[in-house]
Amino acid sequence: MKNIVYKLLIVLTVIGLSACDDNEAPVFIAAPSGEGITFTNTFASEYLLSEATEDNIADRFIWGEADFGTETNITYELQGSIDPTFAAFEQIGSTSENNLPVLVSQLLSFAEQLGLDDDPATTQPDSDLPNNTGQVYFRLRAYLGSGAANTEEIFSDIQSINIHWIETVAVGGSCDSLFAVGAGLADLGWNFTNEGEVLCENDILQIKARFTNDKFRLFTEFGVWDTSYGFNYYTDEGYTIDALLVDSNVYDAGDGDDNFWFDGDAGIYTMVIDNVNKTIVLTPSGSLWAVGGAVPGGWAFNDDTVELVEATPDVWSASITLSNEIFRFFQTFNVWDTNNNYTYYEDEGFTIDSNFEINADDGDANFRFIGAPGTYTLTINAVDKTITLE
Repeated sequence: MKNIVYKLLIVLTVIGLSACDDNEAPVFIAAPSGEGITFTNTFASEYLLSEATEDNIADRFIWGEADFGTETNITYELQGSIDPTFAAFEQIGSTSENNLPVLVSQLLSFAEQLGLDDDPATTQPDSDLPNNTGQVYFRLRAYLGSGAANTEEIFSDIQSINIHWIETVAVGGSCDSLFAVGAGLADLGWNFTNEGEVLCENDILQIKARFTNDKFRLFTEFGVWDTSYGFNYYTDEGYTIDALLVDSNVYDAGDGDDNFWFDGDAGIYTMVIDNVNKTIVLTPSGSLWAVGGAVPGGWAFNDDTVELVEATPDVWSASITLSNEIFRFFQTFNVWDTNNNYTYYEDEGFTIDSNFEINADDGDANFRFIGAPGTYTLTINAVDKTITLE
């Protein structure tokens, strides 16, 4: 009997020690870095909004890599809110990359939630001030796993941005073209060219060009150097000028010609001079993305999705492998509501290659490729209004 009790005590002691060891064993949990994640892009002092530019990218949010102490897939979720406490918020988008675009239309949605509008007749409550400006807040969430409860996650600091909904006033009359000249317009330089013409419609002038960090100015007469309009001309006239355009004297103290200086990331931009609302706005251009069963990457945005790059203003091109299926184009990577389908280009007056046809007369109106499967150079030329395959 004593032997039985002794053996039983040994068993219980071993079990107890084993349980103690289990409780005190290290638990390896992917812990995020104490430094968190931070936005790295430079935010504008104010974002100008209008319904006419709602499909444009307002800004591209960029951030550093999150550190969870383990090599695994990380999902980034950009959140926006009109509430600085984020008691309620909207998901702008999610990605495994380190950037996401925010569209003008998304900022307009927040503007409406704030009660803002573009009507000059309306004012702030209990004030005579216009109700077309406000603040929107953004933060970034990085997480591992499915995003459900107990998911490891970290958040960035909250970033506020100022929005300004441009008020709409009575449409003005016609105006003459201007001519853009200068080294800040990389493809134009200090020469008067047809490509430098800034066309006008209803007192709104517009040009799409490749901008680089240098100076330029505008002229009222082709080839006549003493008819120029520069940065200070427009500020003296009361214009609100995009933050990417500054007085050239900031970088060239000896400049006595009243030039603009482009102070942003080199690339293709659309410059709009609104003589009605007295604004000058720059909007960056971007790629187009082919998505669908006929193209690499399929019906998803991924590493195989074909990017059509805008190598010259209003001309997008890429090498693409096509099969006899359907697809369409999107203006923003991983954003499904910016699609350019067959009907879109048809309504814009494009001549479309005969190897494409409309898939169905439905809401999607996709392209269907009916040619010989293979690899082609696909070009969308918005200058000549053609879509071609070679």
